[in-house]
Amino acid sequence: MALKLFYRQTDTDLDIEQLVEKSVRLQEKAAVYLRSIEALIHFLKSFALDGKELQSDDFKASADELCQRFASSEKPKRVELHFEREKGKILSFIEHQHLYIEDREKELRGIIDILTKAMANLDVENRDFYQRLHDQSEKMEQITRLDDIKRIKSALAHEVSQMHDMVDIKKDQDHRQVHQLASQVECLRQELEKTRAKSMTDGLTGVYNRQAFDETIADAIDRSRVMNSTFSLLMLDLDDFKKINDTYGHLVGDQVLMAFSQKCRSAVRGDDYIARYGGEEFAIILPGASLKNALKKARSICNAISASRYATCDSENNDYLSVTVSIGVTESKKTDTPEKIIERADKALYKAKTSGKNRAVARKS
Repeated sequence: MALKLFYRQTDTDLDIEQLVEKSVRLQEKAAVYLRSIEALIHFLKSFALDGKELQSDDFKASADELCQRFASSEKPKRVELHFEREKGKILSFIEHQHLYIEDREKELRGIIDILTKAMANLDVENRDFYQRLHDQSEKMEQITRLDDIKRIKSALAHEVSQMHDMVDIKKDQDHRQVHQLASQVECLRQELEKTRAKSMTDGLTGVYNRQAFDETIADAIDRSRVMNSTFSLLMLDLDDFKKINDTYGHLVGDQVLMAFSQKCRSAVRGDDYIARYGGEEFAIILPGASLKNALKKARSICNAISASRYATCDSENNDYLSVTVSIGVTESKKTDTPEKIIERADKALYKAKTSGKNRAVARKS
């Protein structure tokens, strides 16, 4: 039997290669579309105003579910049907938000109109007041030029001086009123900022609270997916903290928590995010940090905490206590949700606890 030394490519083989090449291009295009959809949904969520009246939380949850549906392996027809149902909700929310903004704009225009008219009236009243005083003073000054009635001249001169003083007093009153109004506006602005910060801050330690953390971790995941960046999460838990409360009392326990949070603040960068997750458990978000660098940071925190000493009520008798902390470390993934990354960090924390405490453990998956 003769061997074929050369293989001739048939039209069928060419068709298969073209189909494979076309399939690869379609897959790449689909991946680009999927990333674009995720980015657009993230931007859509960012434009949603916060507020119970708008039910923004429900809208953001629906947007997250829609994004997950597009990324899932569901049949395209089912995803399309789900999107058709959600389109109406999205348009309804946008329209609702648009009307909400229009209402607020009308209210703002009304307030501005009231203030403008008030200022205009005040300005007119002031001008009239000043003009009347000026006219009167001119008349009186003319009278004072009559040298033959010296007593009248003296009395009128005194009246003119008083009227000029009245003008100066009025100007000073107006100036103080404007300054007082500006101060009140600034106080209101500061109170608003304080109220907002207070709602997001833990009352004991001064770091962010659980509500603020939940919002930040969700936003960090969205941002990392859209911007193709990563961050690391540290879950920290003070070891045997119940014993401190039982032995020294809750007052000392609170002081330890405050001192611990301050230690953590001094150990991280300015853009890192520290929150009290609950009880003696804290969380730290490290934007842009790799798993390796995050683990290094966690170990330095462990060393700093274990090296510290805290005074008790019997500090005069050299009674000081020391505490340690266990830390779970993980790095974000593209497929993460807030629940997934927290669960992964919690598992790493559990491993640190069961391995002897006072240590940091990293977990990739």
